[in-house]
Amino acid sequence: MGNKITDWMSRSIFMTEQERLTALVYGDTFSLYDEKTFDEFVEPLYVRLKANGISSHVFKGKRCLDAGCGGGRGSILMAQCGAREVIGVDLSATNIESCRKRAVQKGFQNLGFQQDSLMELPFVDESFDVVWCNGVLHHLTDPDQGLKEITRVLKTGGHLWLYVYGSGGIYWYTVDCIRAALRGVDLRECIIQLRLMDTPVRRIAEWIDDWFVPYLRRYTGTDTTNRLVELGYEDAEPLRLGVGYDTSQRRVGACPEELAFMGEGDLRFFCRKARAPCGSRYALPDPPGGKGSPYVDGPPVAQFGAPLGRIAVGLARLQSKHEIAAYKIIVCRSVHNKVRSLLEAKAPFDAQALQEHLGVVGNLLEEFGVTGSSSVRLADI
Repeated sequence: MGNKITDWMSRSIFMTEQERLTALVYGDTFSLYDEKTFDEFVEPLYVRLKANGISSHVFKGKRCLDAGCGGGRGSILMAQCGAREVIGVDLSATNIESCRKRAVQKGFQNLGFQQDSLMELPFVDESFDVVWCNGVLHHLTDPDQGLKEITRVLKTGGHLWLYVYGSGGIYWYTVDCIRAALRGVDLRECIIQLRLMDTPVRRIAEWIDDWFVPYLRRYTGTDTTNRLVELGYEDAEPLRLGVGYDTSQRRVGACPEELAFMGEGDLRFFCRKARAPCGSRYALPDPPGGKGSPYVDGPPVAQFGAPLGRIAVGLARLQSKHEIAAYKIIVCRSVHNKVRSLLEAKAPFDAQALQEHLGVVGNLLEEFGVTGSSSVRLADI
């Protein structure tokens, strides 16, 4: 059974429990951004456009859809680039309220926001010149249906900005371990504890997303490109450049081991709808387990299974309910922050530094007498 919600347009929306949790995750985190941190959140989008030779004029005078608008940074970007009209759609009522306030704050009167689902958009065919869908499809109950819907409402000749997570690599390998370790921890308690630890808002939003959202699929570039081409898009190859910490950017000119740590890289596309869709042979993969494209990480990444497993075993053996929540959040924050900081460094990924950090964390837990054998892997618990 889903929860029925009626928005300001009196359109009934039914959400599954997974969709309700997704809306909660993003509503609670995006609402933390003040004007300064929000502007900092928008800036990387401009960097990615410029790095890949995409002119901001592509939005000028256009009717644009922000499909899964979240906190509204795509909407604000398109408005700042001269869009004639921007409509943002999101499942979260909290996000819609935040976006409306932000539009007023920024002085834009050509932005509209409504609570709705990407699975069944309330717009006629070919009604938008540009569709912006940034980090959304992989969280849907049916990503391929969402992709078909945003394609349906995009005009032939119009442009799609699409970002989906790429398969594999040390980042997602670590995130999967953290998600397993945090099962049973309350979302809002986690946000409060992260704030008490003076965690930057950007980090809180990123980590709560990765740790708690129900669906966290990742795709290969081949699977995504094949589907986009089948749906009528041209120029459907992943963009290579971005900000320094983008795994797609880090892949450029990287050695083989560095490539292994980056996996498929971030998959961002800016493609043009050239013709009508022509079938579903290459529908986005969605096997049981909710991880998207089949992918197996090689030894450079898999070597971290043992130290991460050691930490997970230690956390699993905590007894007190209070300790379970507190220590799990502290430890997962420490591990995630280390991986992210190594990815943001300009130097090649430092696997030894990560091994040392995980060793320190494991040893600290051992001082409490809670860790098991270092040979135990996460999959064993």
